[in-house]
Amino acid sequence: MSRLPMLAIMFAVIGAVAATDITTPTIFAPGVVSGPDNEWAAAFAPDGAAVYFTRSVSDAPTILESHRSGMQWSMPRTAPFSGRWGDFDPAMAPDGSYLVFGSNRPASGEGAPIDAVRGTRRDPGQGSNLWRVARQGNGWGTPERLPDTVNTCSRNFAPSIAADGSLYYIGCGPNDSTRLKRAAYRDGRYQTPELVMLGVGDADAQIRDPAIAPDQSFMVVSVARAPKQPYRLAISFATPQGWSTPLDLGDEVNAGTHSMGAQLGPDHRTLYFNSDRRVPGGHADSNQANSNRADSNQRDDNIWQVSLAPWLDAHARAGAVAEGPWQQDNDASPAFAPDGKTVMFARGKGIARRLYLAERAGAEWSQAVPVPFSQAWMDLEPAMSPDGSYLVFVSNRPAQAGGVALDGFFNGKPQPGRGGNLWRVARNAHGWGAPQRLPDAINAGGSIYAPAVAADGSLYFMKPEPASGAFRLYLSHRKGDQYQPPQALSFSDGVTADFDPAVAPDQSFIVFSSDRPPSTANDNALFIAFATAGGWSTPQPLGPMGTEARLSPDLATLYYNGADKRIHSFPLSAWRQQHHTRS
Repeated sequence: MSRLPMLAIMFAVIGAVAATDITTPTIFAPGVVSGPDNEWAAAFAPDGAAVYFTRSVSDAPTILESHRSGMQWSMPRTAPFSGRWGDFDPAMAPDGSYLVFGSNRPASGEGAPIDAVRGTRRDPGQGSNLWRVARQGNGWGTPERLPDTVNTCSRNFAPSIAADGSLYYIGCGPNDSTRLKRAAYRDGRYQTPELVMLGVGDADAQIRDPAIAPDQSFMVVSVARAPKQPYRLAISFATPQGWSTPLDLGDEVNAGTHSMGAQLGPDHRTLYFNSDRRVPGGHADSNQANSNRADSNQRDDNIWQVSLAPWLDAHARAGAVAEGPWQQDNDASPAFAPDGKTVMFARGKGIARRLYLAERAGAEWSQAVPVPFSQAWMDLEPAMSPDGSYLVFVSNRPAQAGGVALDGFFNGKPQPGRGGNLWRVARNAHGWGAPQRLPDAINAGGSIYAPAVAADGSLYFMKPEPASGAFRLYLSHRKGDQYQPPQALSFSDGVTADFDPAVAPDQSFIVFSSDRPPSTANDNALFIAFATAGGWSTPQPLGPMGTEARLSPDLATLYYNGADKRIHSFPLSAWRQQHHTRS
């Protein structure tokens, strides 16, 4: 049931991808670029025929270049602008006209390398500013230090360049911290940098090494969720509300003790990164050295590559209008039979809403038709039991025959004739039985909405908190044939409004809508929370804005109503896989 007017369709949401779609990273140019030393930050020319990267021997970083002829890469040599100072983290402009890199070289070009200053602490020669070097024919010009607008301190590194010249990098933030920043580029000048907020949901989380898409539609970063935790690669997408919560790329990508140094390849769909993950068989020029290192905790970093296509393609699909028998505006809440061949959903507006049913044969759905028990009253928000034996739905029909429609209360005001109680109707071989109103233990008032049924018969739903009027999520366990007194879910406080629970049959996770951030005044965001030994986890925003969440029978797809009042879909597999690998 839509509680708030929605003004715009949300076209960009967090990408998700099934674990089976994840490709395995491969080492880049083994024995040539990726050798027995530390290598990271591979920046490619637009045609892919040259790569610039960092190699560190005895903690002295230098930028090297290698050129491709056919399928072979040349032995790297020191880039003409590097070799004297500690240079690292090269980033190529998307048009190839210049390169930005980090360096400890002094601003004047002469003297001692700059120090890193952290409060009262000074680390000699360990500072870093960002420098820019222009392409000149087949060579390079003289590096120039970026202005103080960008280099606000002595700890600036990991640049990444968008097509409009905007610069993403790690620089100094509040309280002497190092933070992800963006300096827009306009009229030939860098603008005052702003902090980039990725909503990782943890005050102690650290963001490093952004790789920005040229059109700034997504970025890959390394995230450490807490101090001394490993850095893991994650992807974030641009939305009208800001950057989505970074989605971890999974254990297949994040092997080793860390994954960092993200850079995008020339196709903008291949990710290059550095990791100390094991090298199969060792390097061609140093098998024994790598064999020894593979059994230690001192393995050096190499450059690895992996396709981002699964995440990007899933993101492109996410939020699209879902195919199905629902074809009209104001269709909502698809409830599937366990075999996925029957679906019931609500159609219509306000008190004219009714339940419709369609059957699937192969890839084709039948025309949706009204169900026989839903012809006289406002019926909506159907929820199928996991075994398909019954359906729970919302109706404004009176408890006793001959009564009047229930009045409701939501959106801060009375809603004449739009109240709701929960009703149950059995399904048998011949169709559907007669609806039965659930007991007063559940229907304590006239504004009970949004049922969700677990495999053990437990019932999730929402009702308004008396003091605030905000909707709150409740659970009533079912023991035998009796519903137990409902209890509010731990994360639903009755101050922040929560709506429309959709629960996994085993109650391992729940998806719901809420007006908590990043919701706006006009749109509810979708959230996911997982069951843990200590109770429900902190809800995480999925990315899309919407209401009336429903799950597919295989739990891989979330259906929800978008701002266009139509049913959309969103893949959940990666979120479930991410939680599973961290549990």
